Amino acid sequence: MKETPLIRSLPAALIAVAVLVLPVVLTAMVPDAGIYAVLFVLFLLPVGSCVAEACGGLVPALATLLCGGLAVGRVAGVDGLWLSGVYVAAVFVAYLFVNWKKTHFFKACGIMILVHMMAFCLAYVYMQRLFDNQLYQAAGQATADYIKSLPECDMLLIQFHSSGFIGLADELKNQVLVLPNGLFGMTDVVRQDMLLSVSALTEELLQGLMPMVLVQHSILSGVGCLLLSRRFGFLCRERRLAKEPERQDGAPRMDMNMPPLSLWHLPRGLGWKVGLAWVLGSFLRLNANQTIMVAGAILYYAANAVFIWQGAALLNFTQKAKGTKRIWRVVMPCLFFVLGILSYLGIFDQIINLRGLRKPPEPKEDI
Repeated sequence: MKETPLIRSLPAALIAVAVLVLPVVLTAMVPDAGIYAVLFVLFLLPVGSCVAEACGGLVPALATLLCGGLAVGRVAGVDGLWLSGVYVAAVFVAYLFVNWKKTHFFKACGIMILVHMMAFCLAYVYMQRLFDNQLYQAAGQATADYIKSLPECDMLLIQFHSSGFIGLADELKNQVLVLPNGLFGMTDVVRQDMLLSVSALTEELLQGLMPMVLVQHSILSGVGCLLLSRRFGFLCRERRLAKEPERQDGAPRMDMNMPPLSLWHLPRGLGWKVGLAWVLGSFLRLNANQTIMVAGAILYYAANAVFIWQGAALLNFTQKAKGTKRIWRVVMPCLFFVLGILSYLGIFDQIINLRGLRKPPEPKEDI
């Protein structure tokens, strides 16, 4: 297909492979760093493969997917290889499909989000069955066993306890020893109690992270796959055309009617519903009932992801108005996202209508 050539640009293909393949291969090969390869494949590779296809072509995108799957397989075995392969392949095939069909941008975003969620659910169900519905407990035990195997196990446990992450029974605190050389020592009973706390903490964290990964990450990554691939792809094609105007294969493809990021906003009628979901989810996810807590977390993270994109749009709008350089229009949203304040910018914009994009409600006619 002309829309998906094997190689769009050799330099872009080589850069894509270097940026995406080398980190995941290196982290998979380094002892005790394999978890970073898994996280890279889970959170960054879907978006990265789409950008690689848009800039370099099909070959670099498939190379990143293959290397990512093999890296996870090396870290997590055959099950990890199969799960990562299904996940990244499903997302990439959906990306190729919406491009081939020239689907309207926001409809294509919905398809990408749905595919992300379905792939996560499939992986989750498979892993639960693999561990007899004790996935969280198995992960907690694996974490505790890993810390126990480290030479600095006692020091780590003391640091976790001092930071307030894990607890220790009052009657056992006098069994923690400070040795003359400044190192820590403890009895087997204390060590075992702390390791049980580590296991429980891991279970609790995973239970809280699962709705976030399922919903918020699916929305952010599903939209990001299309937004970033179209933007970087357009810039690469624009640069190729500037160097070789006669090349027709460098012409910009259909843009799916994607509006500029700076103009993304929630209509007034939809905004209050998303805001209500955010407020309701914020309270329900703190409920002691497991079912209500999960439902509240799903509501909260879905609304939060929407406001994150609106916050990014507001930031982009402000930066463009001030003539900020392009690189900072990428760096600043990422920084604000890491700091956890991007969604609050979106909420602020929805309430105040800073960009003036939402029309005021029409006055009702007097009877």
